[in-house]
Amino acid sequence: MVVIAVRAHYFEPRGFVMVSKLTRAAVCFFLAGLWGGGLLSVAAAQEPPVAMKLLDASGHAVGSQAPTIQVKVTGNVLDAETGRPLPAFHVTTGAQDRDRRSFDWTEQGPLLFTKGAFTVLLAKEGMPPAVLIEAEGYLPQCSGPIRGLETNLIFQLKKGGGPAGVVLTPEGHPAAGRTVYLSRTKDLLYLEGTNLTPRKASARLRSTTTDPAGRFSFAPDLDAFSVVVADDAGFADVPVLELTSSPRVRLQPWARVEGTLNMGAKAGPNETVRLVGAFAMFAYYPRPMPPYAIKVATTTDAAGRFVFPRVPPVDVKLCHLPKVGQAGDDRLPITQITNCALKAGETRFVTLGGQGRPVVGRVVLKNYPKSLDWREQMLWMESLAPEPAECPNFDAISKEYHAARRAAKSQEDRDAAETRYVAEYDRIARQLRAYYSSPEGRRYWFSRRSYVLRFAQDGSFRVDDVPGGKYVLTLDPREPEADLSRRKWPVLDSYCREIDVPDSPGGRSDTPLDLGLINMVAQLMNGELAPDFSAKTLEDKTVKLSDGLGKYTLLVFWAAGNAPSAAAMPDLKETYEAFKNNPRFAMIGLSLDADAAAARAFAVKNNMDWTQGFLGPWSGSPLPEQYGVKDLPFVLLIDPTGRVFAGGLQGGNIKSAVDAALSHE
Repeated sequence: MVVIAVRAHYFEPRGFVMVSKLTRAAVCFFLAGLWGGGLLSVAAAQEPPVAMKLLDASGHAVGSQAPTIQVKVTGNVLDAETGRPLPAFHVTTGAQDRDRRSFDWTEQGPLLFTKGAFTVLLAKEGMPPAVLIEAEGYLPQCSGPIRGLETNLIFQLKKGGGPAGVVLTPEGHPAAGRTVYLSRTKDLLYLEGTNLTPRKASARLRSTTTDPAGRFSFAPDLDAFSVVVADDAGFADVPVLELTSSPRVRLQPWARVEGTLNMGAKAGPNETVRLVGAFAMFAYYPRPMPPYAIKVATTTDAAGRFVFPRVPPVDVKLCHLPKVGQAGDDRLPITQITNCALKAGETRFVTLGGQGRPVVGRVVLKNYPKSLDWREQMLWMESLAPEPAECPNFDAISKEYHAARRAAKSQEDRDAAETRYVAEYDRIARQLRAYYSSPEGRRYWFSRRSYVLRFAQDGSFRVDDVPGGKYVLTLDPREPEADLSRRKWPVLDSYCREIDVPDSPGGRSDTPLDLGLINMVAQLMNGELAPDFSAKTLEDKTVKLSDGLGKYTLLVFWAAGNAPSAAAMPDLKETYEAFKNNPRFAMIGLSLDADAAAARAFAVKNNMDWTQGFLGPWSGSPLPEQYGVKDLPFVLLIDPTGRVFAGGLQGGNIKSAVDAALSHE
């Protein structure tokens, strides 16, 4: 993955994945990643599709790798005013990034060229390459994505300088000797500790020091986004675009936040309270987040009191981090979120918790062979509010893009579809930025709340201080991991339920909302041994899973009265027709109908020519629970040793999984 950029003094760091639209379940982990001091990459919901990556039982990728294509890029670099070749300039290699709105530049450094001409060879490995030209005293230029295999480019560079201005104290005096940070599109400055001391997330983040008159300047930079100052006198974050009209960067006095944490009717002593920056999605587009990340926490005293003596006058969130679950690098037990829009120099008093009522219940996980300590799980209730009608979304352009990709007959057609998609994405993203900057948009986004569940070892749970309203309870218990830094723990089962919490008279009640017993069934994990079975077929023969040892066996649970089962038939039949003559492939259907005659009629009508076993009513067979079946159809692929190779297959992924498995050996 390589792109070329031409620049004089620095490299572009590899950065973060743009987050386009988060589901409710992803929001907590996105915030948890930020609040843990690092950005958790969340897959963009509206990104163009990518091929499914399958792993075998050992965790190794299966299937062929994309071929590497060599691209020859030549170009001329001229002075835009005189038309003459530049005597010296720099080129840095890189590639368009996955969000298709920026570039990742190589860390190997810029290449020096002379006499206004350059030639480079690039390896195109998925994303198109590009070139960025930089020369001292000139404004940089980027080629944009290069799609051809041989390209001659002409760059006409204009003379100009980079971001510059003057830093002033809160009283308006020149601030000499202050450190000024230049945040580019993918740079991040951490503000850490009690005094929120600046720390560079990367050595490549640029900084300078103001002169006796408070002046500062940076070299031209194509991706310059804002300048940030944070010291004893105050805080400032000024977009580079604003510096062109008003070069003054006036420091704002720090704010102060004091408060009390309550847990039910009592104060919460010796508990962790964290403060972070608060921002709506797309508020900093094209950045996914502000140029700085606030990371500060404190411990409450014996009366539950806490203090943050130095806080930027910006939107912030406070939350309680209770002692629950296995916290990792990107898994923090965030609860009782409270938002504050702070003003310069103010002291804000905040109360966390102590309102609403408890929510209780108990979870039982069946079909899990190990002993699960629920105290290690970290699960949430989240506030539920429909997305406002006036909030823009990507649904229409996403459908148009996918349709255009399916209809494309050439690479040029696919490139054109992607270009239209990126342009439309940018347009809607800017609309979202404007919406979330409006009072209505801010109200909607900052109304979101989450409450972590406090579990006992037996699966009973309690959530304190939940105000009245609509919520969604999402339970996705994970396989416990010794390595807590891993970001993807295997999910054992998923459960989602909407909850209406009654209002509490006077704002608080000790009467809990009891959700009762919640039954869950653990799914088989990749690599687990699949339970053997013996079942009568619709032709009154016997079929066993063990009969398929030595083959890849596609197992399909279905029912004639189940509409999704009928909808899946085209993909299942296509898969069977593609591999039925392969001696290393077998396919077994398992009907969960109450009536064998109805199942037989459905199989005949739909030309289900593969072996069809009959299990009878769902409640009458132990097999669905043993396999973790929750919804029909349920499709999984068993490897030749009888272990799960790929589970939860659906749509085109069914055929892709079988193809990848049979190509693996």
